[in-house]
Amino acid sequence: MGAILAMAVKDLRLLVRDRMGAFFAFGFPLVMAVLFGTIFTDRGGDDSRIEIIVVDEDRSAGSAEFVKVLEGASELRVVRHPGEKQAFDRASATEFVRRGGVPAFVAIPKGFGESRESMFFGAGAKLVLGVDPSRKAEQGMLEGLLTKYGFLQLQQSFQDPAIMRGRVKSSMDRLRADPDVPDPTRRVLDQFFGDLDRFLVDLPEATTAAGEGKPAPDRDSGMGGFQPIAIEKAEIVKPARGGPKNAYAISFPQGIIWGVMGCALGFGISLAQERTKGTLMRLLVAPIGNSHVLAGKALGCFIATVSVSLALIALSMAPPFNVRPTSLPLTLAAVLATAVCFVGIMMLLAVFGGASERGGQGLGWGVLLLLAMVGGGMIPLFVMPDWMKSISVVSPVRWAILSIEMGLWRDATPIEMIKPCAILVSIGLIGFAVGAAKLRRMSIA
Repeated sequence: MGAILAMAVKDLRLLVRDRMGAFFAFGFPLVMAVLFGTIFTDRGGDDSRIEIIVVDEDRSAGSAEFVKVLEGASELRVVRHPGEKQAFDRASATEFVRRGGVPAFVAIPKGFGESRESMFFGAGAKLVLGVDPSRKAEQGMLEGLLTKYGFLQLQQSFQDPAIMRGRVKSSMDRLRADPDVPDPTRRVLDQFFGDLDRFLVDLPEATTAAGEGKPAPDRDSGMGGFQPIAIEKAEIVKPARGGPKNAYAISFPQGIIWGVMGCALGFGISLAQERTKGTLMRLLVAPIGNSHVLAGKALGCFIATVSVSLALIALSMAPPFNVRPTSLPLTLAAVLATAVCFVGIMMLLAVFGGASERGGQGLGWGVLLLLAMVGGGMIPLFVMPDWMKSISVVSPVRWAILSIEMGLWRDATPIEMIKPCAILVSIGLIGFAVGAAKLRRMSIA
């Protein structure tokens, strides 16, 4: 154990003495964290489309038509179910919104199509809107957008007298069949519907006359406060879970990853240096074996990565960053799992980087930059395009950032923490085993 500890201390001293290596391990991640946090703090509002789930419970021609209207809206993006052959129902849509998957859902209840057909009599068309309570800004916008597209669909109907005559007839039939309507009201409405039907018969001729230079009807008159769609709000109770308090809660996990990658690369390159300078030969002829050399290298890398991670987390808690971890034990578990993962990656870089320092450095930065690029180390996952999000699952950087975020602000449960930590530890153990086996077979000449 004393030999392993001496090897680890030796590697840590070499890292500190190398100013450039120490900068990329300790200074560069801080620069990245502060830079990205400042950028996202100052970026202002997001002008992207609002993501919603649309649940068609009516399954009628009228509801299908309105779904197409929402899908074609420039302000909205309708999200499909993650399962290829599945569709959201209201319960699953509510749960998806409750967990922060999308800001809102819109449910089209049964009877929507029928109410659109008899728009002049009855309760009228209704939609159910459920909005994440933490997304109050989107709620008002969505109510306005639904009303807007309800008016647009109604306007299109008015432009086709044949469709409107059918709806007038449907309203008249419902009126005459409703026994609860008083006779005086029935007579007045029956006369109104008759006059409206005659108006729709004469409308094409009036429209043609207006096109020939005659005065057109006043488009701003009528309708008053008529609402083509009544919006009912569905209550969504958010779980008692945290969220990023500021942009630094998102950027500091990225900074930690850059620090961890710097440590892994530094220790990986040091092995190539020791081989070229003969240090490894002298170590192996000493009364220690390969296992001591590997364990010392792994322990030094582990201590460095944990130290960098904890230092950045402690710094993030201080003003002006003010990041408050929701669970220090889970944050520590994420740091330890991430350290194990990148110790394994360090071993792979050390043995597959070739015998030269330059080769190891080139391969190391190439691999690590690629993993950071697709895993959220450069651009946060939530602003990535969908195709990049789908391939990010192969990058350990994604799981490292996710696990750290779970401890810092996602307010995860220990059960939820198992998956990312297990993936990280598995990658680390496999990487270390493969690297150690490769090193034993390599010539040290």
